[in-house]
Amino acid sequence: MVTLCKWAAALMAALLLCAFSVNAGEVILDGETGHHSLNDRIDYQLSSGQTLEQVVQQSHWQVKRDRSVLNLGFTDQSVWLKTNLNIPHALDQPWYLVIPYPLLEQVDLYLLRDGQLPAFYHTSREETETQREQAQSYQIALPLPQDLSGNVNLVLRAQSASSLQVPVELWSQDRLLDDFSRESLYWGIYFGILGAMATYNLFLFLSIRDPAYGYYVLYIGAISLLMLCISGVGSAWIWSGQPLLTRYALPTSTALVSLSALMFARSFLKWEEISYRWERGLNITAGLAGVLIVYTWVDPIHGALFAGLLGTLVIVLVISVGLAALTAGVASARYFVLAWAAFALGASLYLMNVFNLLPVNFLTNHAMQAGSAAEVLLLSFALAHRIKDERTRKLAALHRQQLAERQVRDMEMQSLEQAMHDSATKLPNGALLNQQLQTVIAQGQRVALALVHYPQVKEIASSMGHNLAEDMFCQLMKTLNHTLAILGGGICLEAKQPAYIAIPEFGSAAFLVDLNQLQGNLKPFVEQVVGHHEVAFHSVRLPVLMNLHCGVALAPEHGKSTDILYQHASAARDRSESRKVPVQVYSEEISEFARRRLELLTALPQAIEDDEIELYLQPQMNGTGQELVGAEVLLRWHSSRFGPVPTWEVIEIAENAGLMDLLSRYVVAQAWRIMQTLRAQHLDITCSINLSVENLTDRHFVPDALEGIRQHGIPTDRVIFEMTETAMMHNMESVIDSLLLIANEGCRIALDDFGTGYSSLAYLSRLPIHELKIDRSFISQMCLNRNDQEIVKNTLTLARTLNLETVAEGVEDKATLTRLSELGCHRVQGYLFAKPMPVKEFCRWALQQTVGDSAGKGH
Repeated sequence: MVTLCKWAAALMAALLLCAFSVNAGEVILDGETGHHSLNDRIDYQLSSGQTLEQVVQQSHWQVKRDRSVLNLGFTDQSVWLKTNLNIPHALDQPWYLVIPYPLLEQVDLYLLRDGQLPAFYHTSREETETQREQAQSYQIALPLPQDLSGNVNLVLRAQSASSLQVPVELWSQDRLLDDFSRESLYWGIYFGILGAMATYNLFLFLSIRDPAYGYYVLYIGAISLLMLCISGVGSAWIWSGQPLLTRYALPTSTALVSLSALMFARSFLKWEEISYRWERGLNITAGLAGVLIVYTWVDPIHGALFAGLLGTLVIVLVISVGLAALTAGVASARYFVLAWAAFALGASLYLMNVFNLLPVNFLTNHAMQAGSAAEVLLLSFALAHRIKDERTRKLAALHRQQLAERQVRDMEMQSLEQAMHDSATKLPNGALLNQQLQTVIAQGQRVALALVHYPQVKEIASSMGHNLAEDMFCQLMKTLNHTLAILGGGICLEAKQPAYIAIPEFGSAAFLVDLNQLQGNLKPFVEQVVGHHEVAFHSVRLPVLMNLHCGVALAPEHGKSTDILYQHASAARDRSESRKVPVQVYSEEISEFARRRLELLTALPQAIEDDEIELYLQPQMNGTGQELVGAEVLLRWHSSRFGPVPTWEVIEIAENAGLMDLLSRYVVAQAWRIMQTLRAQHLDITCSINLSVENLTDRHFVPDALEGIRQHGIPTDRVIFEMTETAMMHNMESVIDSLLLIANEGCRIALDDFGTGYSSLAYLSRLPIHELKIDRSFISQMCLNRNDQEIVKNTLTLARTLNLETVAEGVEDKATLTRLSELGCHRVQGYLFAKPMPVKEFCRWALQQTVGDSAGKGH
């Protein structure tokens, strides 16, 4: 039985020895290899606040026999690891226990002889980094005693505020220094790239003041701080001996990366059509990043977790905004999206490594480094492309600006061209003529200024339409310009066309004559230029000779300035119109006439007030000339200062001075008194009163005149209002309204000077006209001129067709009276019967005619 127990005890001891050898995971350490991985030879357990003695006595160790890195994720507990070392011979060089995970904050190494307490050797990360003179590794490297030999139990405690990964390796000093040199080269290249990009973009920011470059420099700084924490470079060189500083630097740098990335994205991807939702999302996330920066200093452990989650959100958001910008047509967003995709890939691999979703290896450990380097380079390309885009946009904007300026210049030139040319004829206008005239006067040349007016042009425009009148005027000016070019002597106003004619206003023309080059007299030359120009009515193909009035003034004889020269030429043109001569050269007599006209204009209102304007009556007889049937009211001005003033001159002065309404109201008021006088003398005849276009277009004049008829008790059928064809053509609708008002009141309407207009026939059926007055120019020559007789005959036929009465003006001989009577004219007037007479004289003459008629009938 005792023997059986001994065998059992021996068997149990063998099994325990076998179990110890398995659990211990013994490592034979020699000096040949220089590097050993302990990841597959460790036992570990998690504990909170336990001492070495308490942990060693624990029996529930977990065994790890694979080569993967021990990755416990985020935990606030400490992890204990143990393994066995077998060192056959004393080590010939220092060896180190290396933990290639610099984020561990606290690491303690204990060495035990055959598992016996107390530990004969103890060191920690803080103690090692404090005592060493210079960095030997970017990882955690704890030195082993150099005289270490035999069987040794290695116990390790590690703790971290971030992910808890504990890769365990043994390195000889030579191999460790070689690895350190190689890592230094890699990290030097990496941080050199970041530094170069930061310096370059800082220079750009200071040069062009674009916020995007400033945010990019801040982003590179934040990435550099993050990589100093992750890589261990910061612990090796910057905050050596202060491993707890990484606890705060890591989440803070992560939050700074998120914040600067968001600010950079907002500035870089600023496009006009950016969605409000994207803008709000970026702003909210940037606010969270700012809050997280503060929070990490209060709770760095949870801050690291939140920073990782926020970083993931930022990456997704920034890539989404970049894709939206790319869709909106922002070309530089291509590099932006690629850059963040590269960083997202590297960060994702690293974070999945941290959260224990991917195994720890070289790729996952350095994914963040590779992704951030690729991102920094691609973002630099994006910024460079942005500079190119901005340069292209600026060049395009400059091109558009130059194009706009060119268009403005063209418009200015076009406006100047239009300002210097007539819109209808495209010939120079008065402004260009004035420039040329000033130039030649300043040069001392002897020149003549000719101003030509064609009154028929505006009449045609009123009666037959502006387009037709414009075509005719252009045709006339083309002929006139061609004539000047052929004859010579005219001064060319513009060489481009060439143009010798200027158009001061529609219906008028002007040109300059060089008197030094003129051969012969001036007046015949001007008459040759302006005379006998025909234009054609294209619609009816009838040639028309255009009436004209031309005034000429000479420089320097008649003026040494353009204003005086224009004034004298205009005065000569007015004199040409009044004297009915085609060309009038200025003289002092014309100035006297102009001064007289001005004095008459000043005196006319006072003459009306003082009753100097007197009304005469010219009798109208029946068709046989035997019976008095009416009278035409005509005004006469016998001025005490100027003597008799012609009626046409009085009318012209009143029209030009705006006194027509005052004069017409005076005439009709006197006319009603005269008609009362005639009725008192038992002269029951009609009275014809002339109205001007101003009277017919004034909405108050006709109603006031009709009210005067009613107040004086005058039979309306005895009142005849006369208007001319040219008056009828102005403001046709307003004229028709006034004529209808007159006709509805019972008064009669006569169309005066019939045959001298252009389009009366087209309106006879529309207007309430009762009689036609045939112009004296046809009546006076009808017995001598067959054409005039045919015109009169056709007019009388037309009147009978339209049931209109006819009145023939200018009957001065019995032969004309006889012929008119044969043709069926209703009434006649002229010097054959009597000249216009004052009212009293007319009454005596009329009573004598009445007595004579009665005696003739009695006999």
